[in-house]
Amino acid sequence: MEGWWAMLSEERHVDKADKKSHGDPRLRPDIVGLVMWIRALRSVLFLEKKDEEEKVKRGAEMVIAVWKNADLKIDDEDWNDANHKLIMWAPVWHGIKMARQVLGENTPLGRNLDGLITADLEPMLSRAREIVSQYAGEGTKRRGLNLYDELSRIPS
Repeated sequence: MEGWWAMLSEERHVDKADKKSHGDPRLRPDIVGLVMWIRALRSVLFLEKKDEEEKVKRGAEMVIAVWKNADLKIDDEDWNDANHKLIMWAPVWHGIKMARQVLGENTPLGRNLDGLITADLEPMLSRAREIVSQYAGEGTKRRGLNLYDELSRIPS
């Protein structure tokens, strides 16, 4: 996992058009959140919810630190945008829930993560889900909606 951060800082991964994170993927909460999700999932599934080398804690702190860069706006008229938001943010939402299991829901860090879910992510994901369900025609690929539904069935 640590190799990810080095790789993400390479010039070929920098998006100069991304003004919010100044092109640095390490400043994007959707990217940092994916890394946290993988770390938290590993801790829950294989390490009896132990935070080996505080990797989940560091990931959670990084998500909180870069949260101001989160793009959670949805175009209510564009179900593709809503579907894309589900693809991007459902793993982060699930990762935060898993990280809270590892870190403790009532710890200061666990409460901060809960604030991100309740204030920001769940309302946006709920709205995105409604838009995709309402506007995506039968037979269309609803990958975001499917991913969200799959993740919501996993205990966290």
